[in-house]
Amino acid sequence: MIDALTSFDGAGPAFYGALARIVAVTGPGRAVRRGLENALAVLVEALGYRRVCLELHDLPQPGARIVLSHGRQQGLDHLYGPAPITMGQVIGSKRSLILQDVKDHPDFIGRPPEELSHLSHICVPVTVPTPDGHVEGFAPVAASGVVGALSIDLPKAPMVFLEAHREFLSVVGGILGNAALRLRDELDTSRRAAPAVPLSIEDATEQEAPCQPVAVSKSIRLVLRQIAQAADSDDPVLFRGEEGTGKELLARCLHSQGNRRHRPFLRLGCSEMPQEAVMEHLFGVQKGERSKASRSKRGLFELAQGGIVFLDAIEALTPSAQARVLQVIQEGTVARLGSDTPVAVDARVVAASTASLEDAMAQGEFSEDLFYALGVFALYVPPLRDRMGDILPLAEHFLNDFSQRTGKSVRRISTPAIDLLNQYHWPGNVRELANCMERAATLCDEAVVRTYHLPPTLQTGESSDTEPSLSFGEAVAKFEQELLVEALKKARGNMYQAARDLRESYRVVNYKVKKYNIDPKRFTPGRRG
Repeated sequence: MIDALTSFDGAGPAFYGALARIVAVTGPGRAVRRGLENALAVLVEALGYRRVCLELHDLPQPGARIVLSHGRQQGLDHLYGPAPITMGQVIGSKRSLILQDVKDHPDFIGRPPEELSHLSHICVPVTVPTPDGHVEGFAPVAASGVVGALSIDLPKAPMVFLEAHREFLSVVGGILGNAALRLRDELDTSRRAAPAVPLSIEDATEQEAPCQPVAVSKSIRLVLRQIAQAADSDDPVLFRGEEGTGKELLARCLHSQGNRRHRPFLRLGCSEMPQEAVMEHLFGVQKGERSKASRSKRGLFELAQGGIVFLDAIEALTPSAQARVLQVIQEGTVARLGSDTPVAVDARVVAASTASLEDAMAQGEFSEDLFYALGVFALYVPPLRDRMGDILPLAEHFLNDFSQRTGKSVRRISTPAIDLLNQYHWPGNVRELANCMERAATLCDEAVVRTYHLPPTLQTGESSDTEPSLSFGEAVAKFEQELLVEALKKARGNMYQAARDLRESYRVVNYKVKKYNIDPKRFTPGRRG
């Protein structure tokens, strides 16, 4: 790739050929979302980029977000979230970014070393053109606003090559901005035409992006591979695991990867409302004497024609409801409450449970037939404490998300804070980590999350609602450790430089480092601690 692209002008065939294909696949008359996906594929195939991410904001409404990704390795786009901090920086600053070497860059901490080795990174704004903006001759498009960001990873290259690619990608950002406007209009039209559903039900088809879970650990990668294998099947799927492990997110991943992705994803929390209401929402009601209903109403299985019905906490269903769900799975029919007439439905059943369904079966509380029907694809989602490699990437993802929503510029997590995150046992799993980083983003009034921004439970290593009481001396010691670690990290383990940065004598810094048992070698280049 690099041999072929010497500069923007000199790389005419490669750049112009790719631009022509991108204009063709995203032009009017094309399916917009598929066109955007194809545009990313063009960038990977035509220019040899390792990975491309596109993030669009406020589509179709403020706060909504769409993320698309494509990589050279099959499935890579489903294993790693986009470089969220760089994309957030570019969207916020409206300026492009080049990182010649990402291996030791703090914004990429926590990614697998083999992915980052010998890699450069470029991120540019996705722009909305002015009325006079144009793409004729592939000249850069003037922008009146930024609606997202486009990032690419490519083999490490000299800055002259990276500058040429940045100029090229800025043009692509303008083309994708045009497509983003058409996508917004398309989604607005779909939203206005969509039938109303109860507030307790979520329809994700209009704003859900293809799945982008942050997954570094082998255990969650295995789950993602199993999801990919099951995505196009019509068989039911059962996600099992503790509270807060991300079962619903993975169910949405299944939906976004499968052949039902353009049809509804309808969720119902089976334990979130009285069982009478659950029955009505799931199966619908036929008006008449038997139901005492004044009008008929379709249930989720009818509304989801061609899509997926996700039953969270399926163990909470009554035996009667379980029998009706089994009828949907086995016969593809459902009878509304107050009617014996079966209605044909085409809805895939996906369920989640935190309970021991085996024990529930033994006690006669859960249908054995339904258990084995759901068990065709039973996937176990491991708790966060069993996938420690995911903690830091997830924390950075949540921090970036909350920072963007609150308008803050919190960029990274300090090393002592990372240590606390990694040492904690996370009884509340991913959900607790998300809450933890939301608190940190709220309390943090600087660019770095420090230990004192984290919840008290992480300070004590316990799950408790009570604030721990630190003595004055303990609080001072904790703060000193934080300052020393940050200074050594900045100085790459050089004690003399750390002392100068702290405006303290080498003797005092050396004494404190020994007092707190801090190893300066941990922060020297080429070592990881």
